[in-house]
Amino acid sequence: MRSSALTCTLSLLTAAALTACGGGQGDTPLVQTTAAPDAVSLQVDLDTPNAAAAGVVAQPTFHAAAVELDEPDNGEQPHRSLAPAGVNTQGLTRERLGEALRVRAAASGTGEAAPMATSTAVTTYTPAQIRAAYGWPALPASTTGLTATQAAQLGAGQTIYIVNAKHNPNTAAELAAFNAKFGLPTCSTRTLAASTTLPLAAASKTACELVIAYSTTAGALTATAPAYDSGWATEIALDVQWAHATAPLARLVLIEAPDASVTSLSNAVSLANRMGSGVVSMSFGANEGSWTSSYDSVFSGSGMSYLAATGDNGAAVSWPSVSTKVLAVGGTTLTYSGSGTRSEVTWTGTGGGTSAYVALPSYQSGTIGGYARRAVADVALNANPNSGQYVATIPSGSTTVGWISAGGTSLSTPQWAGLLAVANALRVAGGKTVLGQPHAVLYQQIGAVPTQYSSTFKDVASGSNGTCTTCTAKAGYDTPTGWGTPNASALLTALTGATVSTTTGTTTGTSTGTGTTTSGLSLTTTSLSGTAGKALSGNIAYNAAGASSLSISISGAPTGMSFSGTSAGVSVSWASPVTGTYRLVITLKDNLGRSASGNVTVTIKAS
Repeated sequence: MRSSALTCTLSLLTAAALTACGGGQGDTPLVQTTAAPDAVSLQVDLDTPNAAAAGVVAQPTFHAAAVELDEPDNGEQPHRSLAPAGVNTQGLTRERLGEALRVRAAASGTGEAAPMATSTAVTTYTPAQIRAAYGWPALPASTTGLTATQAAQLGAGQTIYIVNAKHNPNTAAELAAFNAKFGLPTCSTRTLAASTTLPLAAASKTACELVIAYSTTAGALTATAPAYDSGWATEIALDVQWAHATAPLARLVLIEAPDASVTSLSNAVSLANRMGSGVVSMSFGANEGSWTSSYDSVFSGSGMSYLAATGDNGAAVSWPSVSTKVLAVGGTTLTYSGSGTRSEVTWTGTGGGTSAYVALPSYQSGTIGGYARRAVADVALNANPNSGQYVATIPSGSTTVGWISAGGTSLSTPQWAGLLAVANALRVAGGKTVLGQPHAVLYQQIGAVPTQYSSTFKDVASGSNGTCTTCTAKAGYDTPTGWGTPNASALLTALTGATVSTTTGTTTGTSTGTGTTTSGLSLTTTSLSGTAGKALSGNIAYNAAGASSLSISISGAPTGMSFSGTSAGVSVSWASPVTGTYRLVITLKDNLGRSASGNVTVTIKAS
């Protein structure tokens, strides 16, 4: 039989989802390119603020359980305690906790703690328990002598920017106490001078560093620290500690804005853009408005990923999570015993819903139905303060470390930021570019592909955050929890092409299917069969995790066999098959520079 060759190119991502135009307003941000010895950095100037945003102030989105915790004991099982019911946990700091408990006791009429019948059960998790529950890569006993891939799965060489308002004078001391208690890598600390040249030098690939930067209202570096605020200080402690717990060797850059106005916080994000590529974590929010998209250009930095909390007031949509360029992180209630599998339901306090102002982005329009405009959340993680996580706090003017059981979508956001930082580190170790904005991959290559989705996410399909028609979680995508919570190691494999172990702390390239392959790209179909004279149709499937486009070359095809490329594989058609055995040679090449080849045997039986 005569053979012919076919080459087809598949577009796996929608290009429009990755453009850098400003929020559909038709205005392009000014981009200045500065040459560096081995890199190019991009500077994005913030659009002129919309007058409708004047006076809009964001709030931190943390909660804390109403319970005074002893020092963690690092046991295998989570800590259990009881808290009096009826105490407002939103923004509850250690300073306010004592007073709240005294008020609650006085209200009981006994002057004592509330009886058990009116108490709430509180479970508090350590970093090791959270890593085990979600399947994060296992921590090695020591970070000395790690291979490059082992260090990468701890986020080495990557930067997480933590943007907040106001000042926490004890951030470094709190992080040190957190690290000492839970056996996490220590971090060196420095504060940036106002004269610091940007972008920053590359992050270390062997050690953690905490860098503190003070921003002016215009987004310039200053030597003047913002004023102290106990609420924002608690938010800062939470964000820094749990970003570090998730990516223990990543560089942490804390950027403190002088106030919580939308303009000052946006300009602090712009400052992060000028510091160099990385992942930006924003655990704050303000109610969306007609002004929302006028700030979108700040979320367009080169090599940057942006994440924001969806809020903690139930069904509602907030900025900046509503931006189509920001990964919106919702919250769940986690149940985990310390071993085995986790279970989760929607946290009743998590934000989420459908925007009243922002158009439906292309990455959602093709993968989720029933939404007229931008839907949030995109993803989720534990956020209920009553299934909380330990945070070390030191009040201003004190040196005494205390512990809270923290929650809120504030808690889920820095952990997702850490996950993306680890993904970037693994991608760089494998010779790939960083993820940048991850929406198209998460929606079109993972959420829309059932086999990928079921392995990489836990679908949180119960619970609600309100009484609206979309407030109840369901199978697949929903606004309270997005696609759900990560099965972290499997998701990292899908995002990077690296096989990540949850038990040994090692990372290797993955090679599946037949023929030769580089990590993350392979054939998964090896044979097709049919009957002579009866029309043949079939599909040649492949794994191309993380790719945005794929070139497929096929040789050895008999006369009359035709092919078409789809996101599910290569569709094969042959109207009049002829008896025999045919060997197709398939070569795959993707936009990440990976290639793979393999054989597919087509067997046609006599009729």
